[in-house]
Amino acid sequence: MNREEGIIAIRNRDINEANRAFEDFMHKTEVCFNERSRKNPNLYKNCSATELEKVTEQILKEVCSSTPFRPTDIKLVSGHTFPDIMTTEMYGVEVKSTNKNKWTSIGSSIVESTRSEFVERIYMLFGSLGSNPPAFRCKPYQECLSNIAVTHSPRYLIDMDLSYKDNIFSKMHTDYDSFRILEENDKISKVRDYYIKKAREERKTEMPWWMGESTSVNLSIYNDASLKLKKDLGVRSYILFPSLFAADSSNAYKCVALWLCNRYSLLCYNMRDLFSAGGKMKTLNGKPLNKPFPGSVRKLLDRHEQIEILLKNPDVEILQDIHDFWDNCSGGLDLYNTWLNMIESVFAKNPEMKDVNIRWLLEHHARP
Repeated sequence: MNREEGIIAIRNRDINEANRAFEDFMHKTEVCFNERSRKNPNLYKNCSATELEKVTEQILKEVCSSTPFRPTDIKLVSGHTFPDIMTTEMYGVEVKSTNKNKWTSIGSSIVESTRSEFVERIYMLFGSLGSNPPAFRCKPYQECLSNIAVTHSPRYLIDMDLSYKDNIFSKMHTDYDSFRILEENDKISKVRDYYIKKAREERKTEMPWWMGESTSVNLSIYNDASLKLKKDLGVRSYILFPSLFAADSSNAYKCVALWLCNRYSLLCYNMRDLFSAGGKMKTLNGKPLNKPFPGSVRKLLDRHEQIEILLKNPDVEILQDIHDFWDNCSGGLDLYNTWLNMIESVFAKNPEMKDVNIRWLLEHHARP
């Protein structure tokens, strides 16, 4: 490679050759940082994030003399554009560090709203300043993003020891370049879908607490909510969680509690009472039953009319929640009949409910 030829000229001729030159540039930068740190262990030990960005800019300018990059290509843009340092419009360096002896940290927002329009390849330069001496590694940006966490917004977690197959994009069955160009809402949806599916596969009662939806900034107690809201949430609960009628409904109660907190910022401390309290159902359509039904059947019949209306005229919220919580849900479903099938299946598997012909009762609008 002709070192006298600028990286722009090389890229115009051969993109792969230019990419290799950027990789070599980052390797030499890593070597330079570590050599200087070994010679003077206190040189970078107390660097702030801002100071390290300035140091990185300076070292990049020094190292580029042995590469096709030129000092005029290097620009510190931190606070205005992502990544922190541009090395021409197409290549960039994101600078992160920790003052501990480790290779993990919280990274940048997954939204990348300030990403430079033209940058195509980014390297992470990470400083483990608590090491003795401080140590540095450079790695392609996407290859060191292990997971996603939330501070004030969804952010990547950095792990410089990460193997390629374990980065968050491999887990989501996508790649960084495909993910980064998505609209913000599409990014949130893809991440939310991944974590919900992961919880299902691992049989964990959990869900991402940030759902990409608007909710109250304050947490409230469910019992203090208005009667109208509680009735509406009861209807939605029966739609989303048919397992409330399972023989062991404890996991369903947990799911409803998480959903109420996640979606509506409501905390419920007596979840079981909402669905099982109230005694046996002793009459049907005004006539005594030979054998009383569980009280939960009465609660379901009381809400059935609103359930049917909502499933036949779904709003955006229930469609999103059905997508998240119903298994094998597709856009072409007859929502009401799909729900009836799920309820019928759950009743059939519950020894206490199996003798209740719940489908007939619902289809004939039976009354307790």
